[in-house]
Amino acid sequence: MVLFLFVVMMLDIDVAALREGWVKFLPVGLVVAVVMLVQMLALVGVKARAVAPFPDNAASAAADASNTTWLAERLFTEFILPFEFAAVILTVAVIAAVMLTLRKRTGIKTQNPAEQSRVKASDRLRIVKMAVEKPAPAAAPAEGEG
Repeated sequence: MVLFLFVVMMLDIDVAALREGWVKFLPVGLVVAVVMLVQMLALVGVKARAVAPFPDNAASAAADASNTTWLAERLFTEFILPFEFAAVILTVAVIAAVMLTLRKRTGIKTQNPAEQSRVKASDRLRIVKMAVEKPAPAAAPAEGEG
């Protein structure tokens, strides 16, 4: 989710233009939202009925192995497909984030690291000879002072 938000931040989207015509799509959006909600509730109901209760010896089976072993067994046997989907999604998000940050944009000042490393002290510092300035003469005291 963090990578997704990072990619969205890098897009430079004009938000004002996106917010202009959203009302005309509201009915379609509500229908889609209701359909998705019904599907999720149906899926949760089916999964809740299909899940078998834990066996009586689940605690003893869990005590035989470490948490790392239990996690690895579950991750790479029962949940291998969701794990691979998540890996593919994260890989695509990283590639998209890199591509968006490396795209060419106009009007942006960038640094050239090779040019910076080639700089010599003589390129940065210039000594200028100037005539020595004399201090200003002291002003004569005004009348009435004294």
